[in-house]
Amino acid sequence: MSHVLAPSSATPGAPTPGIVPPRLGAGAAVRTVVGMELRQRLRSRGWFALLGVFFLVVGAVTLGALGLHASTLGEMQGVSDAQRETSLRMAGQWLFDGVLMFVLTLSLLVSPALAANAISGDRAGGTLAITQVTLLKTWHLMAGKWLAAWVASAAFLVAALPWLVVAALVGRVSPLFVLVGLAMILVEFAVITGIGVAVSAITGRTLFAVVVTYLLVALLTLGTLIGFLLSLSVINITVQASQPRYGYETATMDEATTPEEMDAQAAEDPAAWDLVADQCGGPVTDQVVPDPRRTGWMLAPNPFVVLADATPWSPVPQSEPYMGQIGALNLISGGVRWTQRDPLQSVECLNGELRGIDQAGEPNREGTWPVWPLGLAMQGALTAGLLWWGHRRLDTPAGKLAAGTRVA
Repeated sequence: MSHVLAPSSATPGAPTPGIVPPRLGAGAAVRTVVGMELRQRLRSRGWFALLGVFFLVVGAVTLGALGLHASTLGEMQGVSDAQRETSLRMAGQWLFDGVLMFVLTLSLLVSPALAANAISGDRAGGTLAITQVTLLKTWHLMAGKWLAAWVASAAFLVAALPWLVVAALVGRVSPLFVLVGLAMILVEFAVITGIGVAVSAITGRTLFAVVVTYLLVALLTLGTLIGFLLSLSVINITVQASQPRYGYETATMDEATTPEEMDAQAAEDPAAWDLVADQCGGPVTDQVVPDPRRTGWMLAPNPFVVLADATPWSPVPQSEPYMGQIGALNLISGGVRWTQRDPLQSVECLNGELRGIDQAGEPNREGTWPVWPLGLAMQGALTAGLLWWGHRRLDTPAGKLAAGTRVA
């Protein structure tokens, strides 16, 4: 006996009633991608070797610099204990700033290679399409790759952390300075790795992605500095000024003059040997003075400028003349803030009038506004634009693929 089956009224492709399609939460999806990436990283011996070499190099530089400075102080005669302490503290501050900038420099060299291979490497290996047909969404994949690359870059900061602590203790660096410095390093790691992951999603070839990422990093570091310096020769103002005259210009010195004799002359007349002009000479003529106020913003997206300008102002207390100085990061920040000042403030003999400007004075940030928020905004806009473009190129289904693109 045969039975006739009634035709089904269900629409082809529609979900079966009573069966809920599987879903994957955003947090679980991103953690899955991050876990996969980090497990692959942990299985790589080269990454651990690189971390070990970095730890040893930073340690050798830190201990060597402290030992050399301590031995130099021990050989100096007539230096009080207070002067030794101030000098050692100043060396610790410079060493802490130097290690921070060294970690940032290494990240600028290593992070593009780690991040630019994140997606283009899967595409070249034929595993990207397999990942895209899972429950992972495009932004899940990109966010996971980005976070994994950021964690891998942050490992270099962890490796340098013991030596940063040593330098901070020697230099008596304030906890706020240390925390802000570490936080800004991690933020810059996020920016660089974000750019690398975005370029990796945009381009189809790993080598091209790495090269483009390095070019963008070079644009942010060297490109901003070169562009600013070139602008100073174009954007300037003309002022009426004469030539300043300094007291040491009339001192009797020849090739046989010893450093001790120069120190004796400076001790007899300190005012003549400072960098404050004593008189104005010559006719008042037109002089061209660069005006950095119009192009100073070009330095804002530089990662080193963002790091330096975000750190608190922390000068070393002066125990005697010429001993009080500021650290390297504060020095960079003061130089960048100088671009906001009126260039007429640095002209000594303006209109033939002696103004008594100390050309050797330490830079400061008084009367200026912070540059680092603008720099982070410019970096964020660049990273966000590249990530949006990468999402468009990586999203599926793709309407058109470039010639030679490997799908699976």
